[in-house]
Amino acid sequence: MLMGLFLVIILLIMAAANIIAFKISKTNRKKQVWSGIVFLLLTPLIFFLTAISVSPFDPYGFGTGIISIIYAVLFFINGLVVIFIGLLTKNASASTSPR
Repeated sequence: MLMGLFLVIILLIMAAANIIAFKISKTNRKKQVWSGIVFLLLTPLIFFLTAISVSPFDPYGFGTGIISIIYAVLFFINGLVVIFIGLLTKNASASTSPR
């Protein structure tokens, strides 16, 4: 049950991070790619913070490691998806130009 709670928290945090990233970048490809790169660069910090925040609930450390790795991998994949979305979408200004 505790693992399910942490997975729900992880999904909510990732959804909030995606909403923030896409609100900031809007339809600008360059900003979307940079926000994906920021996701990738923050992955080790996310791993460390997850391990620290979950460790009081798991005195032996195995569950902490598993949750931290799962969250870090999901965060990394999320960053790759944001980069690919940024690379594959068109700018709004480029699509509205009359060329």
